[in-house]
Amino acid sequence: MLLRCTVFSELAKEIIKFNKKILMFGAGAIGQVITPEILKDLDCLNHVECYLDNNQSMWGEKISACGRDFEVRSPDYLNECPTNTVILLNISRFSDVILQLEGMECTKNMECYIMPMMLMHNYCAALSQGVPVMSDSPLIPKKLHYMWLGHNPIPDNLKKCIDSWKRYCPDYEIIEWNEDNYDIAKHPYMKQAYENKAYGFIPDYARLDILYNEGGLYLDTDVEIKRNIDDLLYQEAFCGVEKWQVLNFGGLSGAVKGHPMVKKFLDARADVFFIDKDGKPNRNTCGFYDTRVAIDACYRIDGTTQNVGGMNIYAYDYFQPYDYMSGILNETAHTHSIHWFNGGWLDEKMKKANEESKKRYLELYERAMHHHNTK
Repeated sequence: MLLRCTVFSELAKEIIKFNKKILMFGAGAIGQVITPEILKDLDCLNHVECYLDNNQSMWGEKISACGRDFEVRSPDYLNECPTNTVILLNISRFSDVILQLEGMECTKNMECYIMPMMLMHNYCAALSQGVPVMSDSPLIPKKLHYMWLGHNPIPDNLKKCIDSWKRYCPDYEIIEWNEDNYDIAKHPYMKQAYENKAYGFIPDYARLDILYNEGGLYLDTDVEIKRNIDDLLYQEAFCGVEKWQVLNFGGLSGAVKGHPMVKKFLDARADVFFIDKDGKPNRNTCGFYDTRVAIDACYRIDGTTQNVGGMNIYAYDYFQPYDYMSGILNETAHTHSIHWFNGGWLDEKMKKANEESKKRYLELYERAMHHHNTK
């Protein structure tokens, strides 16, 4: 299999010039939300034939992306495809899937673009661009919210993160929310997650609810603050994106009480449940839902800081310069915090997949760039 990594304009040129067919492998946040938007902007969405996924329960289902419906099929469908097929691998834990694909004889001469790697290559190589909309005076109150559930002691590595908040924000009120002072049952998603001891998913709803009803700033406990953050108070609302451009309010976010854009994110989760109709846990991340809301409000997937609906959405290097799939940290002059992604929402299988991806990342990146440079 030919691993490729290039700028998106070159990818589009190849697909359009040779009328290549695209197969989307993986139907998570990157596959359903980010990649379709990029392909739409490149005028390549009409080249997508279908999605492939290892989850058998999805086979035969339809995925709606950018106003179009695509069928989800088994990876075995690759055996029916010509070598002129392009695979867009939309999985962040991509190591095992690459081994799977390379074990198929039919992929020998197929091109495969690892989209998390492509997103980093295109949008995260240097100081980010874009200008936030700021006010002349501070608007957001000096309150730092965080959540800790389960009644277990906070481990030392997370205590070090919280210590950084106290060091750089000595005059801020720091508020811990837990099952004793926050109503977990106010939404079924949180109640179901709590009952299943999936504590890492509860803040996906709660942090939005807290920002909307309390105002202030929110951080996950695995966030290290790197500088004084008073400059972030001079805006109505803000959040940041990860390196593959999905929104993540956990790295550092904030809002004035009752901000209408935060309400939109909350409203979009009104009918989202943690246990699906088949009794299985819904492990879609916050980025799966929140990024859709931002896109509907005219957010563009281009790696820049933008203001959408009165909310500044900051580029990756402000709050989330660390890539937990490669282990690469790209701090810049913009960096206010580092979200270390402790992975409280991950099971052991996913944690192992993260580690394997880290080990293989550089090797795979060099292979992908070599094919591009020698083409």
